[in-house]
Amino acid sequence: MERVTTDGLTGFWLSLPEELKAKLRLGFVGKRHLLEIAGWCLRSGDSALMPIAVDALETVVRENPLDGRMAAELLALDMVKNVLPPETMAKLTLVADHYRAPGSSDPYLKLRDGRDFPAIKKHIRSQIGKEPGNLYWREQALIVGVFENDMDFCVECISFDTFHGVESVNNSALRHVRSLSCSEKATENDLLLKRVAAAPWNIGLALRTYDALTGVADMRTALPGSVAVLLYSWNKADELDATLASMLESELLGVSIFVLDNGSTDRTAEVLAEWEPRFATKLGADRFTVISLPVNVGAASARNWLLHMDAVQQHAFICYLDDDVELPTDWLSRFGAAVQQYPEAGVWGCKVVDHANQLRLQSADSHLLAEPDTIVNLAKLAPNPFRLSDLHVQTLDTGVFDFMRPCASVTGCCHLFRTETLLESGDFAIQLSPSQYDDMEHDIRLCEAGLFPVYQGHLAVRHMKRTGMASHGSMQEEGNALGNKYKMQTMHGVGEVCAAARAEQAVLEADILMKLKFLEEMKK
Repeated sequence: MERVTTDGLTGFWLSLPEELKAKLRLGFVGKRHLLEIAGWCLRSGDSALMPIAVDALETVVRENPLDGRMAAELLALDMVKNVLPPETMAKLTLVADHYRAPGSSDPYLKLRDGRDFPAIKKHIRSQIGKEPGNLYWREQALIVGVFENDMDFCVECISFDTFHGVESVNNSALRHVRSLSCSEKATENDLLLKRVAAAPWNIGLALRTYDALTGVADMRTALPGSVAVLLYSWNKADELDATLASMLESELLGVSIFVLDNGSTDRTAEVLAEWEPRFATKLGADRFTVISLPVNVGAASARNWLLHMDAVQQHAFICYLDDDVELPTDWLSRFGAAVQQYPEAGVWGCKVVDHANQLRLQSADSHLLAEPDTIVNLAKLAPNPFRLSDLHVQTLDTGVFDFMRPCASVTGCCHLFRTETLLESGDFAIQLSPSQYDDMEHDIRLCEAGLFPVYQGHLAVRHMKRTGMASHGSMQEEGNALGNKYKMQTMHGVGEVCAAARAEQAVLEADILMKLKFLEEMKK
């Protein structure tokens, strides 16, 4: 790749157009996001931005080696032909020429939508045998195999009866599969700095390099005060049992635990009774408290109920924890490191990955995106269409989100507050019951108050609830989520949301410049 000639890392960064920087601040990952970045740079006609476009396109091609639709679309663009090297163009041509997606009435599409993964795999194997020259089925094998964390299935299907002429494409796909088991982390400081110098637009790389060189990546620090860990649960006895088991194995210095049984009718009461003496042995008497309600009051009300207990408010920090997670032993000291680095944050959150497949990201750093020209229209499904960035759902967890920085929202699956801040910011919105968007809405309130969340990407929590392709909620659940999203958008005015989004961009910019300046000094 062409080396960008600039007056240092900060000089290069400051020279970029603000509209482009706003995209780059979010990260340099994700197929859709990278294509947006490449398109913006190409349309600008600025030769100084062409290396960014090439890097974005090359990354997308490398991470989507069998995507025939994307290959055909890129080949149709003269701007792309003019910047990509011949070998990449040849690879795109091969993929596009050997890719035939089934029609809209094909039974496979209905099978895929049904999420019966054993049946899906069986069908893919059959189709590869029938159409060995059609890369579409090998792409489906790659998508499904990675989602199910079945790399043997990926290798089997990609390698099956490789036909002449596409060996290079299959080899690229196999290299991609192997790379998924390797973290992006490098161990040598000089190598990290060289990578940043070669791609100073890759902010995620710069953030990870900063954390590695300063020791933030490995930092663990005790929280400066006691912690009330709050859980609420409804009819998830087995998941709650596993969550409490992982918590008991973790470091719990200065911790008291409060569990609200939200009207459960399964074995939840028995599970809690079994765990109470075990935590008493580890924490001491009266440090594991169970609250039992006769009915399910919803997530937001459960959060508020726990928050307003006098015994909870006596603690310096409050951590809400879902009832279906697996915690690493050092989770609280990882939060302690985040508090030490960013003591003024409104809330600290973590990275969340799928329990069954840790390559699947469920949550990372989310950033507020809003359009200042929006006119609220209550007749639309999204009356005030601000949203959070979703780069984490566009890619896999190969270490690219392993950094710490401010953001607009963190997952409610496991997040930490100062008790004083939480009380001052107000209760969670009960109108967003039973469970969707109350944590996001609370984070937006914090942003509007200038108390931005901080994402601790060196803490990964495994979540047993699957999302995206593997989740299969009822129509009632999906309808409720849409309704709560609508209500949340009407709770915040366009001006307030846009002001918070601008303020977050300023916070991100200051954080990035501080870290780029540090890396410049390290290069000297």
